[in-house]
Amino acid sequence: MSQKSDVRMWREAGKLAASGDFEGWQAIEWELRSKGFPRAKLLLDNDRIRNKFDNLCKSAQEKRADADRT
Repeated sequence: MSQKSDVRMWREAGKLAASGDFEGWQAIEWELRSKGFPRAKLLLDNDRIRNKFDNLCKSAQEKRADADRT
């Protein structure tokens, strides 16, 4: 895999997390792999990265919930 592919994967992971459609890093990993990013498992194999994606997902879901209440 190329470095460009890894960059595309990180961008896609960020979009997925920000969408509010995913519970956390595992769901994002599965989605990335289904979209043709086989290195997602390797690249997300880091506790700090996993925590970051979990927090991004939680924040996006909270924003969506707040928007739905108004």
